[in-house]
Amino acid sequence: MSAIGPAKWISDQELFVKFGYRKAIEAISHALTGGFDPATDKPRSFVEFASGQGLVMPSENAEFVGLKFVTVAPKNPAKNIPRIQGIYTLFDAKTLTPLAQCDGAALTLLRTSCVTAAMVQKLDLPENPKLVVFGSGPQAFAHILAISAVSTPSGIRILARNTSGVEKLIVELRSHGIEAAAGSTKDLAEADLVITATTAREPLFAAEQVQKTAIVAAIGSHEPNARELPGNLMGIGTVFIEDLSAALREAGDVIMAINEGFVAVEDLVEVKKLFTSDQKIDSRSLRIYKSSGMPWQDLAIVGAAYKALI
Repeated sequence: MSAIGPAKWISDQELFVKFGYRKAIEAISHALTGGFDPATDKPRSFVEFASGQGLVMPSENAEFVGLKFVTVAPKNPAKNIPRIQGIYTLFDAKTLTPLAQCDGAALTLLRTSCVTAAMVQKLDLPENPKLVVFGSGPQAFAHILAISAVSTPSGIRILARNTSGVEKLIVELRSHGIEAAAGSTKDLAEADLVITATTAREPLFAAEQVQKTAIVAAIGSHEPNARELPGNLMGIGTVFIEDLSAALREAGDVIMAINEGFVAVEDLVEVKKLFTSDQKIDSRSLRIYKSSGMPWQDLAIVGAAYKALI
């Protein structure tokens, strides 16, 4: 695919390999340690279409302006077409001249997984964590690669309703030198890190199944009426969110736990505190990171990739 106008096209190969997971994780960390406040980010908007939904995600920093437009079409997988598709355009902040473009769905994979990796590092991820991943799709794959970029998992277990998808994911991971196996909810009792990367709308497991010293990262939902984690689990741990207003608007796991009385708004911790203050982390307690994705994260990664690749 060629770029539009003067913009450079950043290929998936350049994004995932030449730039890669480690640099993308660093870009997220640098944005927050550099003082960027997610609360100042521009809001994401949603457009309803007959076949699905469109997400418009603009952002701006001192150097660049970015705009991602992605579509979500739930019926596409049955047609062998990706569920999520889109495009990202990077502009010069002063002239608004297009500088670069990349595939929006590929960027979403890299961004989401690398934000998770950056956050769990700050939540005191062990060097050799036992990892349980719910889901067998592209986000599950990307998250395992991102976590493997910042740690050396001592065991990876994958849980999904699609057993053939689990088998394919295991084979794909092996081609990257990563060993994984199909798991069950019994593995949660020993997991140091649990990642939920699904399209579930109801909790995937019960609170009592999770080790109470684990880190849980819920990244599958950005809708207020969908969740992957039970409310009482959210009430047991410390809940870290990207931004308070975004979480109260889009994070169903958070919204429903508050409505059920398990979580108080004042107890939610914005992740910027992990990078800009002496936020204390108790590795003996349950830590929960709830992501719904924000535009600044895409901009941080594409901006860094553009500077590294031009």
